[in-house]
Amino acid sequence: MVATVKLRKQGGSLAVTLPKEVVRELGVRAGEALHLVQVGPGEFRVTPHDPETVAALKAHEKIVTEYRDAFRALAE
Repeated sequence: MVATVKLRKQGGSLAVTLPKEVVRELGVRAGEALHLVQVGPGEFRVTPHDPETVAALKAHEKIVTEYRDAFRALAE
């Protein structure tokens, strides 16, 4: 599925309205939280909120930051 949406100003932020097909596919309702995870430069993945996912992503980010030099050395 490909959907094009427009940004609109809401207070000091920008907001987007999700098409009903996207809402149905995500299985979310109004008022629920979504995750935005950066998967590349200028590219984000949108997923329903899951506390376990948040904890795993934070742990991953901490490890990658803490062992950045070791990972670079291993990549050579």
